[in-house]
This record gives sequence, C-alpha cells and structure tokens, in this order.
Amino acid sequence: MPSCNLPIHGEHVARKLKLDCRHYRGDRPCGAGIQGVCPTACEHYDPMGTRILIIKLAALGDVIRTAALLPGIKRAWPQSHVTWVSRPNGVRMLAHHPLIDRLLPFSAESICHLEYERFDLCLSLDKEPGPAALAMRVDARERRGIGLSATGAVYPLNPECGHYFELGLDDTLKFHENTKTYQRLIYEALGLEYRGEKYELHPADADRRRAARVWERLGVGPDERVVGLNTGAGHVFANKSWLPEKFARFARQLTKRCGCRVALLGGPGEASINRRLAAENSELLDTGTDHVELTFAAIVERCDALVTGDTMALHVAVALDVPCVALFGPTCAQEIDLYGRGTALRTSLACSPCYRRSCDVSPNCMEDIPIADALAAVEHWLGTSTRRRAKPTFIAEPVV
Repeated sequence: MPSCNLPIHGEHVARKLKLDCRHYRGDRPCGAGIQGVCPTACEHYDPMGTRILIIKLAALGDVIRTAALLPGIKRAWPQSHVTWVSRPNGVRMLAHHPLIDRLLPFSAESICHLEYERFDLCLSLDKEPGPAALAMRVDARERRGIGLSATGAVYPLNPECGHYFELGLDDTLKFHENTKTYQRLIYEALGLEYRGEKYELHPADADRRRAARVWERLGVGPDERVVGLNTGAGHVFANKSWLPEKFARFARQLTKRCGCRVALLGGPGEASINRRLAAENSELLDTGTDHVELTFAAIVERCDALVTGDTMALHVAVALDVPCVALFGPTCAQEIDLYGRGTALRTSLACSPCYRRSCDVSPNCMEDIPIADALAAVEHWLGTSTRRRAKPTFIAEPVV
C-alpha cells in the first residue's frame, strides 16, 4: 500500500488505523461494526491480500459475461480484494456480487483516486483507448490484457493475450477458425486456467419485489409458465434480432402450441415496438422497457424460457439460469456458452458471421432462422416439471 503522506498531527491517528483491512471505510464506522479507531487486536481484521483491479467497460452484455472471471480469480488468489471499473450501467448491473469488493464508475473522480492507489494486478480487457489508458496509468505491479502505447494504439500487454487480441484483427480467425468461447478466451488471455466457470447476477430483494409487481399487474399467476421475447438488440451490427412481424407470428404460434403466457421484454429502444405488438395481440404481455438493470434481470428471472438475439438479455438469462433460445445471425455463436441450459439457433447463410453495420441481403440471416425451430426449442425447454427451473419466491411490497 502507498504511504499515507499524512501531516505530522495526523500520524498518531493513522497509526491506529488498519488501512489494509477490507472492513475499513474511513468516512463512517467500519463494515464489521467497530466504532472509532481500530482496536490493537481486532478479531474482525481481514487484510485485503492481493489487490486486483479489473477494467471492463464495453457493452453491458460483455460486462456481464466477463464476470465469469471472478471465480477463477478467487481460486488463484483466495485472499484478494477485487475492484471493478465499469460504466455506470455496468456498476448497477454487477451490484451485490459477492466476489466484487468494490465497484467504481469510469469517471474523473474514480480515476483521480485510482491513480494514487497501488494494485498488485491490473486486468484490462477492453480494446478501446480510454480503458486501456487507465490500465497504463494506475500503479500496478503487474498488468495483463490490453494496454495503450505512447502512439495511442492498443496492444496486448502479456504474451498469453496475443490470441485474444488477434481475433479482432483477423476476420477469418474470428469467424471461422476460432472454436473457443469468450469465457475461455479471456481466461487464457489473462493467464488463468478455465474450468467452465459461470457468470452470475445478483438482483437485490428490492429488484425482485419490483419485478413481482410487474407480473402481478399483468395478471400472471405464480404457477403459470411464461416465455419471454426480448425484441431488441444493439444497433452496432445489422440484423441481430428478428423483425417485429416475425416475433408477432412466433408469439401467436407459441401461445397455441404451448399454452403459455408470452411476455415482451426490452429496453427504451423497444418501447414503441413492444407497445405495438401488445396492441395488435391482446394475449401478449408488455413488461415495460424503463426498468433499472437488475430489475430487468429479475423480470427475466421469472421466465421459464427466453427467446432473444445475441444481446444483453441473453447474458442475463445465462447468468440467472433461465433456459435461453438464442438466435444467431451476424455474430459468432461459437463464442457463446449457454452452459447446457439453452439452444443456439444459427442462420444457414454462408455470409454469416460478418459483423457488418449494414446489410442488403434478402432474406437476411435472421429472417433465415425458422420459426418452427424456435418453437421446438422453446417446447423442449418448457419440458416437464422436472426440467423446469425452480422460480424464486417473491414477496411483493404493498403499493403505497
């Protein structure tokens, strides 16, 4: 740890503080409930051990699946203190994770004190200049992942990261030769052993109560089977989701075939689409599109299955063990691990994957994925009661 650099009159207090204890907070009584300065022999003293900084911003779905690193980190460094820097939505989504000691937004305020702190290990996984520059600026004994050169170019910091980095430079390697999942790739890039670790999310009780009120408002009983349709996807790449009309046809057939409730999910970008679909089909349930991140996750958690493109909702479902029918058009299905709890439906078009920003192929890769295949996959995951995921128990707060 860096020296305190306290003025003389503060040294007598500093000597009584265990600044490397994970319970010490400084601006309030410590997390273990000790009032005042630290006792000389404190039974709650828990040194941080190896201080690790994870820098991962990027898309929210990538942030969620990068959390698969956490069990491997704790296996390699059992006595460690993990700080994760992400964008505000990533901080909100990863809240309450038991393997993260501190979550910080990527902001000027956070950067100011991170540059003063000292870390044993910095793990940087974004290929953008901003987070890569932060990895170079912090005081870290060792850096792994992606850094920034003096010429402003990103590059791999350690030899093990070479293959992960090269995937972004070579379409043939990424689209056709690579067979490794994203989780395996980042483990290997950081010199860690991958043992199939999963990623998790941890909605708080308040998130689950808010989600429960959504389902109650929609008249969904606790024993009813629900299939969620996530109608949107990011707009960076073309054709990452079915068109609304295809979702509408799928929903009508799904209701008749499986007798389940069908719910529309999405974010602000899907508000008008979901309202229109629900207006055209009174059996469709519009769960809303303005929920905070972990409330959205809790809404997904109630579903017996989720149908979605390669987007954030897919990773929410995986993290919460919700069976997922994932539709892959322009993106790399081989990088996605559903951990045996989902079905990946891929286009048959030879031009996929492509990661194009625009596309004039007709029918396109997402239109090529048959509704019948998705229906069969959903029916499989609904399955029998022994296959169905145990739903969390919700106790809704009274609406004041």
